[in-house]
Amino acid sequence: MEAKELSAIIRHGESSKVQFKERMPNPDSFAHELIAFSNSNGGIIVFGVNDKTGRLNGLSFSEIQQINQLIVNIASQNVYPPVYLTTETVTLDENELLLVNVEEGISKPCGSLFLTTESK
Repeated sequence: MEAKELSAIIRHGESSKVQFKERMPNPDSFAHELIAFSNSNGGIIVFGVNDKTGRLNGLSFSEIQQINQLIVNIASQNVYPPVYLTTETVTLDENELLLVNVEEGISKPCGSLFLTTESK
């Protein structure tokens, strides 16, 4: 995605197809969001943006790597059937943001959640 397009998305705020995250939430909470997007028409989750103000709060290289690994693990190991997604890093106003593009599920409803050890 181009920075200009992402800037417009952020200016319009959150919606049923767009969610902002400053940092990675609880894995189970994130899995529920993946399930919701997969069961609807898909959507985008943007990491590095405050969900209340829309303020950019970019991520470091190590945060991007860590969040990306967690996302892949949650989508493939905590949700059944697995949620299909892609990630990409976009630089906007000198802030590195991580975009998660969640595809619409093929096998709906997606909904089984394997809880993490944190929530058991």
